[in-house]
Amino acid sequence: MRKNLTKKERLGKRSDLKRVFASKKQFSCKGAKLIYVKNDLTFNRFAIALVRKYGNAVERNRSKRYLREIYRNIKESIIPGIDIVIVLYPGDFSFSDRKNQFFSLLKRGELV
Repeated sequence: MRKNLTKKERLGKRSDLKRVFASKKQFSCKGAKLIYVKNDLTFNRFAIALVRKYGNAVERNRSKRYLREIYRNIKESIIPGIDIVIVLYPGDFSFSDRKNQFFSLLKRGELV
């Protein structure tokens, strides 16, 4: 499996995002929330959402870049056929903190 995040693996349509946000399958921890729903595809789709008052542009982009890198490295270990949205909350979180948050949410959701 390729390690890069291809265009088809990104969740971007408004209707798809609404469907995921309407899902009741949600798990949260300090600084992040995982929302997911099954899709009828053979691969996962992924999106990152930030709350409205999330710092300046540098902080927002850095947090999204951290999470995309984490997802890109572990995407082959996630059960296929799922649309995943991660909602990030502001805070002083490093790369390793975000990685631990993401892994704990995936384990709680039994996606790994």
